[in-house]
Amino acid sequence: MKLHPKHTKRVGCFLRNAAGAAAIEFAFVLPVLLFLFIGMVEMTSALSHDRRVSKTAFSIADLVARSDNVTGEMADIEAAIAHLMTPYEDAQVEVSVGMVVIRSNVPEVVWSWGNETDEPWAQGTEPEGVAFANTMRINDQYYVVSTVNFDYTFMLGQLMSNFSELLTDNAGDFTSISLSDSFILLPRRVSCVEFGNTCATY
Repeated sequence: MKLHPKHTKRVGCFLRNAAGAAAIEFAFVLPVLLFLFIGMVEMTSALSHDRRVSKTAFSIADLVARSDNVTGEMADIEAAIAHLMTPYEDAQVEVSVGMVVIRSNVPEVVWSWGNETDEPWAQGTEPEGVAFANTMRINDQYYVVSTVNFDYTFMLGQLMSNFSELLTDNAGDFTSISLSDSFILLPRRVSCVEFGNTCATY
């Protein structure tokens, strides 16, 4: 079956017409560009939170290490946590700090305090989430230890998870990421920073 010359001419004009091609190409590329942009924004925010977590962990350990008795100073430390996390002071960070002594080459908790729980590490146990190098395991040596944990929730995490599943057929989990850091410092003024008379009685 032959097309009428008039119809053939119309088909040829249609195939040669490039109007709107850029718009169609942009429609294909736009979702990928948006995904990349959102990913960069989320990653920048997550890195900013991670820096605050590390800064808080070090600063709280340093505040305790500079003291000789922190029994009545925990309210000030809580205020310091909020200040250190600025502009994310509403973030629900879990901070733990305490004194540890090395006994038989094993770190043992003398006392501990947390902003979410009164005693994050039981006395006499090895502090969870804190790794001591072999060179630090000197018997009868005291250390100030601190840890900070924070679950960062992505602003558009559920959207990113759904988009990942759409592209890969796998349900990706982009809703949150766990951020944490820990520090070990030597006390500056005394061998064991006191809290509730535990150094004297342990």
